[in-house]
Amino acid sequence: MPEKKIIIIGAGPGGLAVAMQLTEQGHTVHIYEKAAEIGGRTALLKQDGFSFDLGPTALNMPNVITALFTECHRNVQDYIKLVSLDPLYSLYIDDIIFNPSPDPIKTKQEISHLFPGEEEHYDRFMRDNAKKMIYLLPLWQESFTSLWSVFQLRTLRALPSLTLGNHLVDELAKYFEDKRLRLAFSFETKFLGMSPWETPGAFSVIPFAEHYFGVFHIIGGINRLTNAMSEIVRENGGEIHLGQRVQQINTASKEITSITLESGEIVEGDYFFLNADYAYTMSHLFSESKAPISLKKLSKKKYSCSGFAMYIGLNTTLPLNVHTVIFPEDFRVHMDEIMHQLIIPKDLSIHITYPAAVDKTMAPPDMSTLRILVPVPNNMSSIDWEQERPAMRARIIKTIEEKLNIENLESHILTEKIITPFDWEDDYHIFKGAIFNLSHQWSQLGPLRPNKTPSIKNMKIVGGSAHPANSLPFILESANIAVRKFNEQK
Repeated sequence: MPEKKIIIIGAGPGGLAVAMQLTEQGHTVHIYEKAAEIGGRTALLKQDGFSFDLGPTALNMPNVITALFTECHRNVQDYIKLVSLDPLYSLYIDDIIFNPSPDPIKTKQEISHLFPGEEEHYDRFMRDNAKKMIYLLPLWQESFTSLWSVFQLRTLRALPSLTLGNHLVDELAKYFEDKRLRLAFSFETKFLGMSPWETPGAFSVIPFAEHYFGVFHIIGGINRLTNAMSEIVRENGGEIHLGQRVQQINTASKEITSITLESGEIVEGDYFFLNADYAYTMSHLFSESKAPISLKKLSKKKYSCSGFAMYIGLNTTLPLNVHTVIFPEDFRVHMDEIMHQLIIPKDLSIHITYPAAVDKTMAPPDMSTLRILVPVPNNMSSIDWEQERPAMRARIIKTIEEKLNIENLESHILTEKIITPFDWEDDYHIFKGAIFNLSHQWSQLGPLRPNKTPSIKNMKIVGGSAHPANSLPFILESANIAVRKFNEQK
């Protein structure tokens, strides 16, 4: 294949995975990233000697990363250090604390203690979802270039595993009688930006994958992975231009011809990969008359919730596991308030990441960090976050102190940063502050996700808005699909 000049917009994991593979193939690759740091939503946030992951803080299905590095003739262990977490996380649900383990024997003992009689149901859940994973895995790797691709043989074979018509809570009700246990196997859907009462039942493979493959922490944070990916891109001769915001994408004859940077510089290329936020790019970087999708169509799509995020540096350590989730009293009402009523929920769901439990590199000696994420409505709501910010912060601190029995957390805070849905949209260019991208109902899965735009021949879309889904392993799969289709096309 003749060498091509590739332009990638965005240095998130999807764009970096594309760049790794294409530089390995000998193409000239330039990545343009508006921020001063690598990683997009997986970037490193540093403040007053403390380090935080801006976005994702946990890694699942490390086999996908291993395969990517192997494809580029690298050993991932030469770049990052993975720590398997045990327990996977601590779940505070009503009157119990559930600590599942990657060791199924320990998890069954925990279930037997908290939910007597349900341990055999766990075995059945894991067996059935192992089979479901076998059928669904090829679909995650399918390009779905058109609706007709749905009717391929391997797609049809997977149909029974898709459990069409069932939502995740329906699937879990087949296995677990205790509603608290169902919540423990469905809370991950909030990281798809959805409620388990609306998430397709096929996504039961996500809690299965966490229990089967484990949950991992990367020493130094998830940001170390994207930095390792950028090292490989540069080792291969690729160039990453940081602090270079793309102001406009220029098109002619159904092709992108160039991009215009904020500085006014025009950069030409042969092929373009979009790793910036999909909806933001479609609505802001193309001239209105040449945008591949109309603003009206964009507004009709379904978007995930947003998040109120706090990054706190403490002058002490705490008796916490790496991941702690505090559940609201009524999770269904909570998600309805966020997704449909578009109001600040009356009772909060709080995900706390505490790296110091296994990683001493992200804070000064005898100190620690907390990354706190609270799901809230995206900016389709009329919430004034500048006004609500102080009260929300106070509620979060108080809830953590009460639920986790931590005395006077406030007095130990040395530094903090807060990011509201307004900030996600204004500072990070995330459409409506929907940090988990397009939501994942059936009408926005597979060929119905924006994997390409028919009106532009030389562009592919990668990242959380593309097929197969949001979350790091799926984003890397989207990159694999995009590279494969690029190679087939050219």
